Amino acid sequence: MDTVVVRTTQKDDDNDKLALLEQVIDEAGFWTALEKRFAESGKSKNDFLIAVKPNLMMFYNIKDLSVITDPELVEHLIKKIADKGYTNIALVESQNVFGNWFENRDVISVAKAAGYNAESTDYRIIDLTMDVTAHVYKDSPDFESSLGTYLVGRTWRDADFRISFAKNKTHISCYYTLTVKNIYGVTPEQNKFREYHTDREIDKVTIEMIKEFPVHFGIVDGIWSADGLLGLKADFDPNHTKTLIAGENIIAVDIVGGQKMGLDPMKNFFVKLAVDTFGKPDITIIGDFSVYKDWKNVGLFVDSILDYGEELYGFANILGYMCSEMDLKAFPPKRELQVSWFRNTLRGVFLNIFRVLNKAGII
Repeated sequence: MDTVVVRTTQKDDDNDKLALLEQVIDEAGFWTALEKRFAESGKSKNDFLIAVKPNLMMFYNIKDLSVITDPELVEHLIKKIADKGYTNIALVESQNVFGNWFENRDVISVAKAAGYNAESTDYRIIDLTMDVTAHVYKDSPDFESSLGTYLVGRTWRDADFRISFAKNKTHISCYYTLTVKNIYGVTPEQNKFREYHTDREIDKVTIEMIKEFPVHFGIVDGIWSADGLLGLKADFDPNHTKTLIAGENIIAVDIVGGQKMGLDPMKNFFVKLAVDTFGKPDITIIGDFSVYKDWKNVGLFVDSILDYGEELYGFANILGYMCSEMDLKAFPPKRELQVSWFRNTLRGVFLNIFRVLNKAGII
């Protein structure tokens, strides 16, 4: 039986979010799971490596943190772990497709801009794109590797305890993205669109990463959530869902998270492939499992349209730039993109339309 804890605060000021996190992970058995893995490792607390994977690289502007895991929550989790005597803690991410179009998109620069303390003595920030080594991904009787001899971030590979600390948000290609989809972010290539969308299947790559490097605990930050059509990358009217979700089994966490959005979780092809690969968990829910109030999901068939469209790499890459919000002072456009007056003017028109529609609650 897999326990998933869902707790919602009734307060509007978020002053209790750190206490709520402590409650949720405690009730979900986080400390028991961590101590069990530590005892099995035979290592000292100085050597036992804990890797925390937040949703970070979709950060685009400090004015909108609804699309990334709240840095205060992540750092509070790390502080509580460090208080237990663990000293080998890494916050891990890899670069993403924003690096195709904008400068300063390495993980450490983005983390600093988002509010993480790069000088912290409790943890270090690891850019998995710059941390790669070769790895042979193994076949199994029920799962044929699509990666073969490929790459992996050393820190993610070597971690003794892996945590997926996801953001609660919708996603145009799979309806929603939580702790399972969050692991897509440990794939090491920067140009993820070309490598994993066009040349490979992103769901299979993600599940293969989980199969090869198991995740030991999942947490969903739903204090503020990004919903609607563009929830994965921007939300000018975020949903104050005031919720945290946690559990040892990340598939169970994502099934409950999808149900909270009023969705059939099996419509999410990451969750479906995870269930097909690892089996459907038998879930016990503790807490509030009601559907989020005023939640806006991605429309039907949008995922299918995106699945076909992403095969046209050149067109999709340009469209991605045109539709991406960004703090251009912190992350200026690449030089080759600055020279096209027409493209940048059209981008401004696109983004203004999206902003109006999003604020009006249409998308």
